[in-house]
Amino acid sequence: MIIEKSFLQGSPEWYEARIDSVGGTGLSAIITNAKAEASKSRAGYLLEKAGDIISRDPAPNFQTWQMKWGLKYESQARETFEFIQGVEVDTCAMIFYDENKNWHISPDLFNADLKFGGEIKCCQLKEFKNTVDGKKLPTKHTLQCQAGLALTGWDRWFFMSYFPGLKPFITPVERDENLIKIIKVEIRMFLEDLNAFIEKLRA
Repeated sequence: MIIEKSFLQGSPEWYEARIDSVGGTGLSAIITNAKAEASKSRAGYLLEKAGDIISRDPAPNFQTWQMKWGLKYESQARETFEFIQGVEVDTCAMIFYDENKNWHISPDLFNADLKFGGEIKCCQLKEFKNTVDGKKLPTKHTLQCQAGLALTGWDRWFFMSYFPGLKPFITPVERDENLIKIIKVEIRMFLEDLNAFIEKLRA
């Protein structure tokens, strides 16, 4: 595991590092959140990833108004998490699985000494209320949280839903060893297929 802190999330260096590496967005194109089975988007994502690696010129990331709004409140949410949980947390650009740097996560908070990470979702009120009323991790975020546990090997992950001025929803996420096994196998198989496909194109 390699914790990358020499540059920031969203920086040019971060986007460059992402070219050769599968992250949370890519994982959701490989495995479905609902049933943890092969996604119908896998083949298309493999072509997209191969194109990015070969050209070194990926399509620009477009941020919606909602995404920009969420980023605006992320540091505030992180400070609130620290206050409620009584711990200090750190940030980083990304955490790589190993020295190959071809699988990563970009957690919103973590504490390497206490061995936990976390995801923060600063969402609009409708989604925030649905999460609070549901009193559990929304299914659509399961894969992201379990991927963090799979990559780091840590036992704890936190999910936080935040809306400014309201009590946040924070829940611990336990390891799902069956899903973690699937994630690791699917990531390995995808990377093998990706490398083989690129080699074939370049032959």
